Amino acid sequence: MQVLKEMLKKLLEEESHIKSIVATGSSLEEALQNACNELGIGINELDYEIIEYGNKGMFGLGKKDFKIKVYKAKDEQEIFDNLLNVDYVQEEEEFVIKPEVINKDSEAFVRVTSRGVLLKVTHPVGKGKRINEKKVFDAIYSRGVQNFDNNKVNKIIRESSGEYCRIGEMPLNVANDSTATVQISSDEMKAYIILTPPRPGGYDLEIDEIKSILNNNGVVIGIKDDMLNNIMDYPLYNEPVLVAEGIKVQDGRNAVIHYNFKTNKDEVHFEEEDGKVNFKELNIVQNVVAGQILATKEPATDGEPGRTVTNKLIPPRNGKDVNLLAGRNAKVTEDGKSVVAEINGQVYLMGGKIVVDPVYTIQGDVSLKTGNILFLGTVVIQGNVEDGFSVKAAGNIEVHGSVGKCELDAEGDIIVNGGVMGKNEGILTSGKSIYAKFIESVKIDANEGVYVQDGILHSFIDATKEIVCVGKRGAIVGGRLRAGEMVKTKTLGSIANPETVIEVGIDPKKRQLLLEQEEKREKAYKELEPVKANLENLKHQKQVMKALPQEKEELFIELQSKVNELEGLINEANEEIKSIEDYLSQLKSKGKVIASKKAFPGVKIYIKNAFLGLKTEYKKVAFVLQAGEVNTLPYEEEEVKRKK
Repeated sequence: MQVLKEMLKKLLEEESHIKSIVATGSSLEEALQNACNELGIGINELDYEIIEYGNKGMFGLGKKDFKIKVYKAKDEQEIFDNLLNVDYVQEEEEFVIKPEVINKDSEAFVRVTSRGVLLKVTHPVGKGKRINEKKVFDAIYSRGVQNFDNNKVNKIIRESSGEYCRIGEMPLNVANDSTATVQISSDEMKAYIILTPPRPGGYDLEIDEIKSILNNNGVVIGIKDDMLNNIMDYPLYNEPVLVAEGIKVQDGRNAVIHYNFKTNKDEVHFEEEDGKVNFKELNIVQNVVAGQILATKEPATDGEPGRTVTNKLIPPRNGKDVNLLAGRNAKVTEDGKSVVAEINGQVYLMGGKIVVDPVYTIQGDVSLKTGNILFLGTVVIQGNVEDGFSVKAAGNIEVHGSVGKCELDAEGDIIVNGGVMGKNEGILTSGKSIYAKFIESVKIDANEGVYVQDGILHSFIDATKEIVCVGKRGAIVGGRLRAGEMVKTKTLGSIANPETVIEVGIDPKKRQLLLEQEEKREKAYKELEPVKANLENLKHQKQVMKALPQEKEELFIELQSKVNELEGLINEANEEIKSIEDYLSQLKSKGKVIASKKAFPGVKIYIKNAFLGLKTEYKKVAFVLQAGEVNTLPYEEEEVKRKK
């Protein structure tokens, strides 16, 4: 608003300083030239008003000069135009005036109608020029108009209101009037009008007259008023002009099903990690959970009728419906608008039906072709699991081939028909039990048991219940095995004496936590010793010097804080260790280790807190806890016991 006020102020100042003169001449051009000479400017820089019209007279009698009032054109016009052509944009609670650059000269329009002779002069826009008065009079004379009011014409030019005003009249000459004919397209969706120009003395058609002609020809819908208004100022003669369009019919939209999963199973989407594509994460399996919305239907819509320019009804086509189809383990909601999963599993489209399968079957190997597998159900692998890949399942994992240096993680059982060659990096985790032909160099955690046919070599295994290896060549060699109840095998250790550690009668997870707390405590003790020594040294200096320098005082405070922190960690570890030891001592499971064929020297056996290191070879032996010690008992095969 402040900018607006300043612009108005400038306009008033300019207007008050306009200098005008009165000039005369035998013609309008001569009067204007005289004014130019007096003001010392060009004719294009003048504005003028005609005070008296001149007359050439006859034979020198009655001659009269033109008398005009002339003044130098100032910038007030441009200022007004800028005020009329601005966009007011609100930014941060302030109004900013943004000029819109539109430049257009003023124009004059003359219409001869039954209401009289009409004149319209538009205002120039932007840097457009005011119309020359001569052009206005030429436009009037070109229509053969003689009887008009000069003063009114001058007023219309000055005001330039852009409205038609009556300046005179013309005698009626119906034969020379403008005419109009109507053309309608074959589909009756468009109507055109063809105007003929008025001949001298003829009238122009007015909007109401054109509308009446359209109505008489049956055109009543979609008449374009803006086009008719444009014709009034810029008539186009002897050419068809589109003046009406029908209302187009709007057909209904067919029902659409929006699937919340990929329906093209062949699509592969790679994931990026740190700007690099991870070719193992192909996201082929589409997991869903029970109750998840799998698809929704957008209902069909009714169409909207159309109308021709002659007001004929055009019936629409309504959209077609489509049914949501649910297959196994999926259901359609009562309103028929959605499909939801009934179980956890993978979702896919089969024969147009949405199916949720609790089992995901891989026909070949888990490799670059399949990528890593993550599935909320059971995974069945017909081939192998190649090195470097992972399979994670909310159900079971069943591998018909072998497993390499991989990660298998199942909430249910893990079943490997072949062997597992972990190469010291393979990890198997099961919420239930693990079954395999053989296991070598693997880390295993089973919530129940581990059952192996041929052998367990150099592996680290934790099983809450038992570890059993009793096939034809059943042997446990190397590594560390922990079980809550029992470890059973044919051969324990080997003649090469690799370190083989067996722990039973404990909770493996608690046992692992105990080891971690002991390591944590040991690490804290090692850190504490030098810190205490430095702190004692500073304490001694403080006693001698009474006060330490600022730098050493800050170090003293820092060391004291570190001592408190480490002692706190040690106390926490001690409490946790005691708690775990109390828990382990109260376990009802006694624990047993069985070597039904042979146990070699070098094997270390822990039953609860008791320890026995084998120094000799044992045959058909069972190791049990008696009187707080690990003792041996002869072992008899189950078949022999049953016969007895």
